[in-house]
Amino acid sequence: MSCREAHHSDYDHRGGGVMNERWFCGRDEGMAVRSAVVKVFGVAVVAGVTVVGCGDGEQGTATPQTTSGVSVAASPTSVDAEAKVWDPCSLPDSAVSGAGLNVGSRKNEVAGVDFTGWKTCSWQDSAKQFTFSVLSSEHTLAESRARTDFTDFTETTVASHKALQLRTTGSTHDLGCTVAVEVPNGSVLFRLLNRVSASAPPAPCPEVRRLTDSLARYLPES
Repeated sequence: MSCREAHHSDYDHRGGGVMNERWFCGRDEGMAVRSAVVKVFGVAVVAGVTVVGCGDGEQGTATPQTTSGVSVAASPTSVDAEAKVWDPCSLPDSAVSGAGLNVGSRKNEVAGVDFTGWKTCSWQDSAKQFTFSVLSSEHTLAESRARTDFTDFTETTVASHKALQLRTTGSTHDLGCTVAVEVPNGSVLFRLLNRVSASAPPAPCPEVRRLTDSLARYLPES
């Protein structure tokens, strides 16, 4: 795929703030992944560098921290919430490889950022066409549906769980797809994002649904 001009998309999300989304290719392709993942987390980005809305902080304050060059600030309840949520890195390697993902590519952050209040895990597929991320938090399906940076909502079920298929707005809309699944104490987001440079990327929504169904048996039950 040929390199595209940087695309900017500003929006106000539920927590307030503005995102400046950039879509790059070639050596800057990682920024596209970071921009899309930041949008999924529902935080604000300024020039693709500063992230606000998640991290460590006391009640009524937001204390910045730096992770991989990204400044992160916390919601007041994020630390307590993180202790309650399911850890997606607990997925068995056999299940991950059986779904067609590269076990050796596993990271316990997404796009080089560790968001406090969330537990995350990500993998590349064996053919290196996309990144598959699993993001667990205390946020509900209703909160996901209320966000203006999500679109194309489709109510569905995953195993015995209520679920919501959605896509992000902006330049990564056609590259990715997400299935948000209700679990005790919150929800789990299964997110697929095709690489800009992928030679034969899958259709993102059918593929993320296949992966979600394959791994759903490991989700916590009420």
